Amino acid sequence: MTADQLLTGAEEFAAAVASDLEMLAALHDQEPSAAIVAALNQAPLQEQLALVLVSEPALSALAAFALALDEVPCPPDQAALDELAAGYADVYLRYTYRASPEESVWISEDGLQRQAAMFDAREFYRRHSLAATDRAKRPEDHLVVELRFLGRLMERQDFTEAARFLDAHLLRWVKRFAVRLVQAGAPNWYAALALLTASYLEELRDYLVELSGVERAKPEPELKKAVSPPSDAPYIPGIAPSW
Repeated sequence: MTADQLLTGAEEFAAAVASDLEMLAALHDQEPSAAIVAALNQAPLQEQLALVLVSEPALSALAAFALALDEVPCPPDQAALDELAAGYADVYLRYTYRASPEESVWISEDGLQRQAAMFDAREFYRRHSLAATDRAKRPEDHLVVELRFLGRLMERQDFTEAARFLDAHLLRWVKRFAVRLVQAGAPNWYAALALLTASYLEELRDYLVELSGVERAKPEPELKKAVSPPSDAPYIPGIAPSW
C-alpha cells in the first residue's frame, strides 16, 4: 500500500498492516515448517506484505531474506528443517548471539529481563482491555507479543496509540536486536527477518505521522554499547555503528 492509498483508505490500510504484523509475528514465533517454506517459495515475502516498503534498509532486508530462503531446499529435507530449528533456538531461546528478543534487556541499564519495559507494556495492554496469553509464556515485552499488540491497535484503527506504542517500545530496541544478529553472525534467515521487521516498523511509523498527527519521538541515547561487526561482515545499507 502506498502513501496515496493511505490518505484515501485508512480502514483498508489499518487492516492490511494488521495482517502484515501478524505474519511477521508468526515468523518470529516459531521455527519455519515445511509448509512455511513452501508458502514463501510460492509467494515471496515482498509479495505477501501489503505495505509497500521503499527504504533502502527494507529493500536490502527483503533481498537478504530471499537469499536466505534460496539456501533452503524446496521442499526442505529433514536436515534443512533441523538446521532452521537449531538456528531458531540459538536466536530466541538460548540467546547465543547475545541478542535477546525481549525489550527489557536492551532498555534496562543492567541488561536484565522483566524490567520496567515489561511492566509498561503490560500497562499499555491493560488500558486496551488486553492481556498477553502467549502460549510460550513469554514476558509482555517479547518481540512477538509486542508485534501482535501493535497489530490489534491497527485492527482497531487506533493510530494514535499505535504511534505512541511504537515510540515507547518497539522502535527503542528492535533495530539494535537486528543489528546485533547481523554483527554476531546469526543464521541468515533470522538476521534478515529481524532487519525486515525493524525496517517495516520504521516505515509504518512514518505513515502513522499522517494518520495520527503524532510526531515521532526523539530517539533516546542507547544504554548498551553496540558490538563491533567482524571485519569480514557484509555491507548492508542502513547498518552502521550509529544505530
